[in-house]
Amino acid sequence: MLFNSILLNMEIVKPKIIVILGPTASGKSDAAIKIAQKYNGEIISADSRQVYRGMNIGTGKVMRDIVTGNSSLVTDNDNVFLSEGIIHHLIDVAEPNEDFNISHFKTQANLAIEDILSRGKLPIICGGTGFWIQAITEDMNLPEVPPNEKLRQELELKTPEELFEKLKKLDPERAETIDFQNKYRLIRALEICQAIGKVPNQSSVISNQSSKYDFLQIGISIEKEKLHERIKNRLESRFDEGMIEEVKSLNENGISWEKLESFGLEYRWLARFLQGKISKEEMNEKLYFDIIHYAKRQMTWFKRNKKIVWLENYKDIESEVEKFIEK
Repeated sequence: MLFNSILLNMEIVKPKIIVILGPTASGKSDAAIKIAQKYNGEIISADSRQVYRGMNIGTGKVMRDIVTGNSSLVTDNDNVFLSEGIIHHLIDVAEPNEDFNISHFKTQANLAIEDILSRGKLPIICGGTGFWIQAITEDMNLPEVPPNEKLRQELELKTPEELFEKLKKLDPERAETIDFQNKYRLIRALEICQAIGKVPNQSSVISNQSSKYDFLQIGISIEKEKLHERIKNRLESRFDEGMIEEVKSLNENGISWEKLESFGLEYRWLARFLQGKISKEEMNEKLYFDIIHYAKRQMTWFKRNKKIVWLENYKDIESEVEKFIEK
């Protein structure tokens, strides 16, 4: 009886996982790398565009380390992505012409988590793609919806504005957070709506099973004016680093203008500029405001999650991680 009582009172210790999230340009990557360096961690990128090779400047990938000789790092990945000595997973894992969706991410992220834990390290999920992060933290049961080529051909004839109006009627919740100018995403959302009624939301896909992991979700809080200034400065830096040349090179290497535009933000407006559809001045203005609207959509998504701890400076983030790891 005493033994059974002890067993009942024993708390099951779950593996701990840190999540660092927030809007674009909030400083997520820097914070995640510092946490990884201090607590023997590895980072899993939760960014729907950083999975693609060759899309570096426009997606804001962290700078990759130059590794010479035989690396002492032990990992299941043949092509290790290192930044500031920290292994990053789910970066450069697909070609831009490949389809890499949330289901692919969930499968590979879970494999990465188990790989990291098996080596006694701390998994740190870092990114701004809210649905992808939620797929892991809530262990979402994602329905497989195969492509509907007939429907796609019909929808392709419509403008983004027409597609967005259609989505608002069918699934207003998804319409609230989607990039309303991204024809590719709009068509996919409508394709899912036709197949299962609406794009999967929190209530319909969250697993009823208790997660086998213990998550600490930290959101980086930043004032709107400061964020807008960071977006402006970062955009100027990316142009200086050769972002226009990057998009031009992607097209020359077989990525169509239509496909590039489907990635949104930098790739949409630079592709239109390089095709001569808009002027450089218009590109700069449209892109800046598009990124600001994107950050707003990110926050709309994140604010629904009451489990996120919002913190402003790195010292507070580190303190919160310390308490979480030691409890």
